[in-house]
Amino acid sequence: MTPDAQAAHRAFLDRYYRLTHHVYDATRKYFLFGRDGVLDRLLASDWTTLVEIGPGTGRNLARIHRRRPTATLGGLEASDVMRAHARRRCPWARIDAGFAEDGDIGAVLGAPPQRILMSYCLSMFTDKGRAIDNARRHLAPGGELWVVDFADLNGLRAMRRFLSAFHVEAVPDDLLHRHGASHVSHGPLRYFVVARFTA
Repeated sequence: MTPDAQAAHRAFLDRYYRLTHHVYDATRKYFLFGRDGVLDRLLASDWTTLVEIGPGTGRNLARIHRRRPTATLGGLEASDVMRAHARRRCPWARIDAGFAEDGDIGAVLGAPPQRILMSYCLSMFTDKGRAIDNARRHLAPGGELWVVDFADLNGLRAMRRFLSAFHVEAVPDDLLHRHGASHVSHGPLRYFVVARFTA
């Protein structure tokens, strides 16, 4: 993405989230399914550092921190509005500005993280494959990238039209496999997809 394209996309994100960030968590819980299951799976393994790409309000980071308070947590967020909100909510986390496709994820915590999380953000990225590759490149040896996002929605056309109005596109299985997913599974009706990648 060119600098001009990044600036335009950041402006779009800030316009959208400036109006919605106060009610974002309350409304998204009704259709962003699968997130807590992925957090449970992340927390079942042994690691000490994690960076979330697109942490938004900081909801996931706050939940992880409550259950693993000794972990070092960070985020990479493209929206200035959401980054400021997440920093207020998660003062113990370092949340840097940047885009998933080319951001220096390893610099967020000063070293490559052992885990990277993308929760319902990959579907909003301009170049999804590049974002996955960039995340994997910044993982610590033996590290893992976990993705949870909209799948193909099993033909729910109305939902896909609704999502496209907000620049959201379902994440296809073939894209995940092409970029090296070692595990891909789906929620009921293929509403969401969970994928794991290794360093």
